[in-house]
Amino acid sequence: MVLGEIGVNILTKEDENLNQTRIKWILLLVIVMWGSNFVITKILLESFPFWTLLFFRNLFAAIALIWVVRKFLFIMPKNKKVWGYVLGASVIGVVINNAFFQFGLKYTLATNASLIMGLTPLATALISYLVFSVPLHRKQMLGISLGFFGVSLVVLEGEITNLINLSFNIGDLYIVGALLTFSVSFIFIKKATDIKFPPAIISLYAYSLSSICYFPMVIWEQTMKGWSGLPTSLLLWVMLIYVGVFPTGIGNMLWNRGISILGPGQCAIFMNGIPLVAAITSVLVLDEPILALQIIGFLFIGSGVILGSQNSGPIAVKKEEKETTSVTM
Repeated sequence: MVLGEIGVNILTKEDENLNQTRIKWILLLVIVMWGSNFVITKILLESFPFWTLLFFRNLFAAIALIWVVRKFLFIMPKNKKVWGYVLGASVIGVVINNAFFQFGLKYTLATNASLIMGLTPLATALISYLVFSVPLHRKQMLGISLGFFGVSLVVLEGEITNLINLSFNIGDLYIVGALLTFSVSFIFIKKATDIKFPPAIISLYAYSLSSICYFPMVIWEQTMKGWSGLPTSLLLWVMLIYVGVFPTGIGNMLWNRGISILGPGQCAIFMNGIPLVAAITSVLVLDEPILALQIIGFLFIGSGVILGSQNSGPIAVKKEEKETTSVTM
């Protein structure tokens, strides 16, 4: 729910000729990949040790990105300031964010996680307002309010006493942490892309750095388990490669291509499909129940994203958002 979201703007010239109808079909495919990501990752958590799963998922994403940007690998930050932005985006947006996301999925329903992460477009709009003074309009403010109310219903389980008693599902709180770390990492991403540093290279550095950071944890984890913690099922490894390459890597590249063609507003509306796909997949694969509060929360979040995506601000603001807005799973 992952910095993919930083995405890739370095693609072939053929992508520039994609018409809007085709890119909408591609975005639907991305939504299916992202929705299934919640369920598949939850399945993998039952078979892979925690840090080992994180390491291999990000390693496969880094390898996929190396192949995509292989012609631009020579591009590096030119000074300490740019390195700071890249490291900030990498550490907060991937190293910490991915750990929060996976911890959350370990302890909460995949449907709950997808509903909370469905707030990504609204959280991005709010952080843009707080940090960059990008104006919020009435529809956006109403959308943000509806979205956060919907998530509150899910996290609090409909009981205000849970807030008073500070009684929450720890998994939901970790997913909220994943959402917030993405919002903070957006600051660093925007700073880097404002000075024309390619977002694709940021993604590559981020996933590569996260793999390095997780590796000592893998050594410790496997040592504690006597180096017997890796599954031998080929299907599980195929699922892991899929999660690393497609939802984490390819999916985010395609999403950013959609942003460049349709704009962040139209693309954000597609986010409504993520909780729906995750819920259907959860029922079919994990036998997770669909709760009434989740349905109500989905309606509030979906309505909020649609309203919050209707930005009537100046063209300059829209252009800036188009260059920097993206979503990470």
